[in-house]
Amino acid sequence: RNPTKYRKQNELFVCTEGMYTGQFVYCGKKAQLSVGNVMPVGNIPEGTLICNVEEKQGDRGTLARTSGNYATVISHNPDSGKSRVRLPSGARKVIPSTSRCSVGIVAGGGRTEKPLLKAGRAYWKYKAK
Repeated sequence: RNPTKYRKQNELFVCTEGMYTGQFVYCGKKAQLSVGNVMPVGNIPEGTLICNVEEKQGDRGTLARTSGNYATVISHNPDSGKSRVRLPSGARKVIPSTSRCSVGIVAGGGRTEKPLLKAGRAYWKYKAK
């Protein structure tokens, strides 16, 4: 619900593998660790696969968003409030533990394995946007 007007508030999410229509998605510190839920990186155990990770707190997710991609939580440092995350490129990045992320892998993996079959599809694929 919208807090100020009588209407529903629609929000677009990056869909994780295993989500379905009508699923309840919980966000926040107290959310359970299940596929699709959004929670701070600091509350997620090490080794968990995550996606749509915020680089800076509140930027609404910038890392690991393309189809089939995921990042992995490597470690936490509670003293400095930072967490270390392994990105899809293999690089390791230190981000604030308060930055949010979705639990799971982004849906649509294997999209690039299908052949293009004809030149026209390759033309439109590589055409400048």
